[in-house]
Amino acid sequence: MSDRFHVTYLLTLTADEDPEERIRALQLEQSAELPDHVVHSLGMQHVAGSVTSVTSLDASVERLRGALRQLEVTIAWPGNNHGSEITQLLNVLFGNISMKTGIAVTDIRWEDLSGGNATILSGSAFGIARIREKWDIHGRALACTALKPMGFSSRKLADLAYRFALGGVDIIKDDHGLADQHTAPFTERVKMCVEAVDRAAQKTGRRSRYFPNVTTDPHRVAERYEQAAGLGADGVLLCPMLVGPALMHHLARLNTGLPIMAHPAFSGPYVAQGIAPGSTDTRQEFPATDSTAKRDVTGSTVRAGSPSTRKKAHVTVPHGFEPGLFYGGLMRALGADFTIYPNTGGRFSFSRETCDAINDHARRDGQPFARCFPTPGGGMQRDRMAHWLDTYGIDTTFLMGGSLFEDPAGIEAASRAFMEALGA
Repeated sequence: MSDRFHVTYLLTLTADEDPEERIRALQLEQSAELPDHVVHSLGMQHVAGSVTSVTSLDASVERLRGALRQLEVTIAWPGNNHGSEITQLLNVLFGNISMKTGIAVTDIRWEDLSGGNATILSGSAFGIARIREKWDIHGRALACTALKPMGFSSRKLADLAYRFALGGVDIIKDDHGLADQHTAPFTERVKMCVEAVDRAAQKTGRRSRYFPNVTTDPHRVAERYEQAAGLGADGVLLCPMLVGPALMHHLARLNTGLPIMAHPAFSGPYVAQGIAPGSTDTRQEFPATDSTAKRDVTGSTVRAGSPSTRKKAHVTVPHGFEPGLFYGGLMRALGADFTIYPNTGGRFSFSRETCDAINDHARRDGQPFARCFPTPGGGMQRDRMAHWLDTYGIDTTFLMGGSLFEDPAGIEAASRAFMEALGA
C-alpha cells in the first residue's frame, strides 16, 4: 500500500471563483480544517495533501447552460490521514465537502489502498471467478429474482421460493424490505426458504441459491450473517448504506463462506446521478452567484443569501460520487460479490452510459480486487433479455422481479423462460 492515496475530483466553478482558492479549500476542508495561514504557522502543510494534476474541462461548459468552469483535480492524500480505518477513508474522500456544491468524486487509485501488510481494502471475498467455480456455472450469465412483497408470511415467501427454484433461477434473494417483521421473522423465514429450495432441488436435480436479507441494526449484522450461514443460506443480501459501508467489508473478511450481494437502498443522496466520465447529466442544482458572500473556516469564499436574494437561474452540475465508481468500484472494494444497480429504461433514471460505467468498474482488470458481478435490475423485462445479454455480456447477474410475478403463465414457467433467455 502506498503512503499516499490518489483521488480525482470534478469541481464546477462559477465564473468569478478563483480555481486555486477552490482547490485549496478542498485540500484544507478534508484535512486540517483550519485557515491556510494557521496550517502554515503550525507546520502542518503536509496534512492537506498535494495536488498532482489539474485539467481544465472548459470545453464541456456549454452543456451546463451557464457561465461555469470545470476542473478535474487529483489530490494525493497522506496515508496517515485515514489511519487504516475505512470510515475515516470515506471521511477524507467525501466528508465535509459533501455539503458543499459542485464537487464530484470521479476516480480513486485503488492500488494505493490495497497490498502489503497495511492493506485497508481487500475487495470481494469471492468475486466472479470463485463463484462460478463454487457453483459450477460457466459460460453464461446468472439469473436472480426477489421474494416479495413485505407483509407476506414466511410460508407464502417460501412457496414463492419453491416455485422460483422449480423454474431454475440461480439466485433467489429476499427483497430489501424483508427484515424481521412479525409477518415473516428472520429465523423462521430463512429456515422455510432454505427448505423450499432444497425440496425443489430434489425434484429438479439442480439447486437454486437463497440469499436472505441480513440488513439490521449495525451491532447485530454480523450475528445475523453467521446465523444465515448456520441455517443453510447460500449468500446474503446487505444494504451497506443503511448499516455502514465499512461493515460490509468486515463481513466479507469473516469465514462464513457466504457471498454478499450489495443493495443500493439509501445510496441515492451520495451519487451524482446520471454522470459517467465525460458526462454532466446530473440533478444537483448550482445557484447562480449573488451579491452576498462570506468566508468559511478554511478562508475560501462561499455564497450566501436567502432564496429571495438569489438569482433564479439554476444549472445542473455533477455532485457526489460518480455512479460507476460508487456502485461498481467502491462496492467491489468494500467486499460486494454482486452489486445491484437500477438498469436504464426501468423505474429509475440511470442512463445507458452510467450503467456501462458501473459494469466497467465492477469487472475491469488491473484492479487489486476480485471482479464482482454487476447486477442490473429495477423493471427488467424478459423480452429484452437478449438485448441486455448482448449489451452487458455473460459476466452479469440479471435481476428480474415484477415481470416474473405478473406473467400469466405463472412463476415457475416464467422463471424457466427467464433461464432459457440466458442460455441456461
